[in-house]
Amino acid sequence: MSDIHGCFDKYKEMLTHIEFMPKDTLYVLGDVIDRGPDGIKILQDMMFRPNVFPLLGNHEFTAAVCLPWLMKEVTVQSLEALDESQVAALSEWIANGGSVTIQSLALLSQEERQDILDYLREMELFIQLEVKDKSFILLHSALDRFSPNKALDSYELPDFLFGRPNLNTAYYSDKTLIFGHTPTRILSGKDEILQQQTWIDIDCGCVFKGGRLGCLCLDTMKEFYV
Repeated sequence: MSDIHGCFDKYKEMLTHIEFMPKDTLYVLGDVIDRGPDGIKILQDMMFRPNVFPLLGNHEFTAAVCLPWLMKEVTVQSLEALDESQVAALSEWIANGGSVTIQSLALLSQEERQDILDYLREMELFIQLEVKDKSFILLHSALDRFSPNKALDSYELPDFLFGRPNLNTAYYSDKTLIFGHTPTRILSGKDEILQQQTWIDIDCGCVFKGGRLGCLCLDTMKEFYV
């Protein structure tokens, strides 16, 4: 699943809906936080599940940039002490729905905030999987500046976080990219998983009015929604 954006109730409902068990593996393709109210609560739930693997989204990346100098105490005084580059990063975070996350962080202890930062820093940019003779690459966004002969570890960080596909975008012939970041309603007009020949977009606009949280089972390619 991807782009949960603080919708803890939908996240928990989805875990029940798919009958998520310790023997299962769940990949969350970034943007757990911001916009919705409970992103930190979702991260903390994920942190204690050894069978949940997070990937870095652009919202987690922004949080990881800002958190080190907000670690000691998130207060009016600490915000007033920021330099211009820090203010710019913080303004970008807030403009993209980060204020609810900052408010949640302010309620945590320093140890809890450090645990969140460590968790963000451990997130991978991509994961390659083989499932029943099918090859998948999981990442947060469409792969920007794509070249079929370019090794994945040769791409730069923004290429994994900010890429936008169109319906004619094509990637590898022998593997499928799965990502979120771009709500499928922008591409297809529908809040449902969009499967194309070489890629699958699973961002079903969970946090937006009328949107849904989607989940794709790679064993069966069955789609789930809440």
